[in-house]
Amino acid sequence: MNNKNLIFFAAALFFLIGILGGCATQMPQDTRTTNQENPTISQNPEKSLLPGNTKNSGTSDLNHAKEIIPPKVRKLVAIAGFENKSTYASDKLWDTSSQLLASHLIQTGYFRVVEWEKMKQLFDWDDLSMSGFVKNPEKRTEARKILLCEYFISGAVTLFDVNQTANVSAISKNKVIETTIRVDLLLQDAFTGEYLSASNGQWTEKQEFKGGLTGGKIGTWDPKSADTALNNAIQEALYKLVYSFSKQAESQ
Repeated sequence: MNNKNLIFFAAALFFLIGILGGCATQMPQDTRTTNQENPTISQNPEKSLLPGNTKNSGTSDLNHAKEIIPPKVRKLVAIAGFENKSTYASDKLWDTSSQLLASHLIQTGYFRVVEWEKMKQLFDWDDLSMSGFVKNPEKRTEARKILLCEYFISGAVTLFDVNQTANVSAISKNKVIETTIRVDLLLQDAFTGEYLSASNGQWTEKQEFKGGLTGGKIGTWDPKSADTALNNAIQEALYKLVYSFSKQAESQ
């Protein structure tokens, strides 16, 4: 082999070794995630139509809203108040619940609605926080004459539960906080006191915290998740109530 061929062969061999060495030492892509926990609040309804279940979303029940046809003559309804029958202590839960109920009542378009602020101006707050005056025939008659309404609607928060679960593995830690609220509603004839329709709604709102074993912030319960659960539970219960009542009215 002459010197020229030897030099060419050595150069080719050196080039081939360089390529193979580069492939062997190539860095893998970094797939690691940050250790900081990123809390996200997400709706996590679990479907069930059985009363008393601890997780009942009512997502499909809200489809009743599309089937509700407002009557030609809308009758006047007044919110008689909201009770807190749960173990959760809150001085303003009755007021917040009633405001949400009034808003959703207006959105259905099925009734004319007495303003909630007007109800608080006309009646004792203790009665409104216990739906007291509709339970007493004399007070109910007096309220009907003042408001000139055909119906009363009252509600109660019957479940307010906050549950926390945690899962820690060798490489990660996860925590879930679930806020579950159940609401019961009653529609009552303002003249006779007869209960015309009843319903309930339940919603579970999730907060999820995911992260590594080191660093990051520890997530805590966010009251906004309770606001969302309460709003959705009331909305579900109301649409079920109005839908049931509308079907009764159509059959008469």
